[in-house]
Amino acid sequence: MPKDFFARLHEYYSDVAKVLRNEASAASIFRNTTDIGNSREDVYRKFLKEHCPSKCNVLSGGFLFDEDGNESRQIDVIITTDTCPQFNLFSGGKSKTFACVEGALGCVSVKSTLDKDQLVDSLENLASIPATRPLGKRASPLIRIDDYADWPYKVIYASDGSDWSTIDKHVQTFYAHNPDIPVDRRPNLIHVAGKFLCFRAGDGATIDGKPMGKGTFGFVFGSPDVQAITLAIHNIQNRAAHSSHILYDYEFLINRAIESLRSKLAAR
Repeated sequence: MPKDFFARLHEYYSDVAKVLRNEASAASIFRNTTDIGNSREDVYRKFLKEHCPSKCNVLSGGFLFDEDGNESRQIDVIITTDTCPQFNLFSGGKSKTFACVEGALGCVSVKSTLDKDQLVDSLENLASIPATRPLGKRASPLIRIDDYADWPYKVIYASDGSDWSTIDKHVQTFYAHNPDIPVDRRPNLIHVAGKFLCFRAGDGATIDGKPMGKGTFGFVFGSPDVQAITLAIHNIQNRAAHSSHILYDYEFLINRAIESLRSKLAAR
């Protein structure tokens, strides 16, 4: 039998899930769909900010970029490590900003209702995230980081949505038509509040005691909100801990900005 604390911890996460659902529902008071979407993004961002390690910056998203200047499509919420440069002059952390993919720990696509169109939009947005560079000698040899290509941890969260079988069909169809999208640029977690969570299997993953193929998707229905919440926090925390052993260098930001200025001056 689990000790009383862990039973109460489960109740705590259940209450967190209720707050997520209730606050998201309250957002429907807004007539404008953009206002509804922004409010729900704020709810999920607040949840992450209150539960992720303090070294995490939880930002209203915009896009992620790499050192070659490649940019992702719209990302609603971005979580970065505390050593990652921030660009908040015009946002104050409350409106859209952007961040480097090197140092990004997690990202979230937030939807009011996850139907086919909204799911495809989320899958395309996550697929557009630039690849992280191989760690090489940037990581401490004292710790093993096997999944850096799969950073940041990618979540699709919706307050409501289609049933699991419909979502499963749409996910399978989308990747059948887009086989070139790398597995590490597919969602790690799809969470439809109160209904189910869908996770992408990693090495050694099982469901109901049966092994899953790496990169395949499995669905969970028992306490889906609690499991989805704890899974998201765990994986972001794990990346935050590993990030302390990576030597990030953002000198390229200065160099590329100067190169761009020189190119403009030369073109005059």
